[in-house]
Amino acid sequence: MSGSAAVNLDPVLVRQLKKAGLLEPANAPSAEVWAKFLAAVNDHYRHLNEDRALLTRSMELSTNEMEELRRRVEGQRDQLSAIVDAIAEALGLFGGIVQTDQDGQSVVTGLEYAKDEFRARLSVLFSDEASDSQQVSGIRTNLVRLADQLISLLAETAERASVKKELEVARAVQNLLVPAEDLMERPFLRIAGHFEPASECGGDWWGVYDLPDGRVLTIVGDATGHGISSAIITGAAKAACDLACNVTQGRLSPSDLLKMMNAAIHDTARRQIMMTCAAGLFDPRTRTLTVANAGHHFPYHVRAGQLRPIMVHGQPLGASSGSTYESTTVTFAGDDLFVWYTDGIVECEDDRGEQFSEKKLRAVCQRTAPGGARAVRDAVVEAVASFRKPGSQGDDMTLVVASIT
Repeated sequence: MSGSAAVNLDPVLVRQLKKAGLLEPANAPSAEVWAKFLAAVNDHYRHLNEDRALLTRSMELSTNEMEELRRRVEGQRDQLSAIVDAIAEALGLFGGIVQTDQDGQSVVTGLEYAKDEFRARLSVLFSDEASDSQQVSGIRTNLVRLADQLISLLAETAERASVKKELEVARAVQNLLVPAEDLMERPFLRIAGHFEPASECGGDWWGVYDLPDGRVLTIVGDATGHGISSAIITGAAKAACDLACNVTQGRLSPSDLLKMMNAAIHDTARRQIMMTCAAGLFDPRTRTLTVANAGHHFPYHVRAGQLRPIMVHGQPLGASSGSTYESTTVTFAGDDLFVWYTDGIVECEDDRGEQFSEKKLRAVCQRTAPGGARAVRDAVVEAVASFRKPGSQGDDMTLVVASIT
């Protein structure tokens, strides 16, 4: 075979011809050589067919695997979509079980039923063979755990809603216990008040009563504890004060008034809640202020830049059924000033935990007393607001300032 002819042959065939010694035309092949050559060619074609068949089989398997993978992906997609729908349905079911009772309170009902419904829905979603895998089982467990967390969250939400409702009721009660006006004018007297309830309701209240002969009664109280129970006791105290003033037609002393209020609070609260209280009776005819005190902070009397507490002692209201109360009387003159306050004023704290204190309160009162009741009240409120840490108010703050005009 010539070289030019060999060049046009397939390389594999050239190797086989060369191996059989048939590449040169001068060498005529024997029968044995020719048979070996044909056998080699036959083996080559057989292997080629086997390789082609293997390739075809591989392609078929790959195609089937890709189709199975596509089917599984689509199935997981549909399953995931169903899970999302189930979660949305469960959230709607859980959300619907927070209801309001006949008293307006938020309550949680049917929580376990809702969780069981959610669990049953998940069981249907994961019922196929693919759901037996450890990974899918973990997903199912986590979703059931989510249901438990939703139950806890809803229970906490309902509890907070109930507490919020309670605080709203207490706040509404308190707002009815203080005068609607924070500045009141009388022929010889100007009274400025400030009431600021805490985020957790306490039991502060104050009032002004016009009595016969031009007399004016001022009263400030602070019930122990917080919440609706304290607000109710505070309401009972104010009701007792109103009744005492009406029944006696104002012919009573501050000592007698506190004694009547003590009996009412003792019978109502049964020593579970007590109240400090200070009552002052202004009499323009005698130019005197008579003060009785039931465990409350001593009121201040400011005259000519000098401040002194009006000291008179007594047990808190509700502490004992047989409590009696002494009183003391001071004379007043033009430009005199009197101050009543509750714990929330002097016990509010700054960001270092330091309290506002009576010392700071006295200093503000002395400095601003020449301006009268309104000036002192506004100055104290501003000083407390500037002093205290934002959001740190833990008790009601009540301030009543009276100036002689």
